[in-house]
Amino acid sequence: MVDLSRRGILTGAWRKASNGICPPWSGEISHFLANCIRCDACIQACENDILQRGQGGYPSVNFKQGECSFCYACAQACTESLFLPRHTRAWDLNFTLGQDCLAYQSVECHRCQDSCEPMAITFRPTLSGIYQPQLNNQACSGCGACVASCPVSAINAEYNHAH
Repeated sequence: MVDLSRRGILTGAWRKASNGICPPWSGEISHFLANCIRCDACIQACENDILQRGQGGYPSVNFKQGECSFCYACAQACTESLFLPRHTRAWDLNFTLGQDCLAYQSVECHRCQDSCEPMAITFRPTLSGIYQPQLNNQACSGCGACVASCPVSAINAEYNHAH
């Protein structure tokens, strides 16, 4: 059972039930988790198979499976009409690069940049000669292609703290 009390939401206890990232356009997390009946309709409708059952049976995004194409099929399949309209922003996610990034280990790798359609990831030269990644979350669409393409799983997604 998910702790949807004020304390549970503020302390992040809901994350244990949902694996952290709810489907795109799912809106306010506490509302989504309180009203989702866990029917799997959104999971079955996901054309890129990035939605899966998370802990507690809630739909959860796994960007390691691939990227979100923002097709809106998950929202259209929802039997409870929990999703926001398509014209709104899908997510307010923040992506971060961990220390496992190959560039931080002096290995040339640009796979995240190559997979980033909005070009939110760029590589800047350094004195060491190995270009270092720079992530612009303002330019990021939140599709997760960078997470899926990273060979060492060094990119993580989480809700923006202002969320």
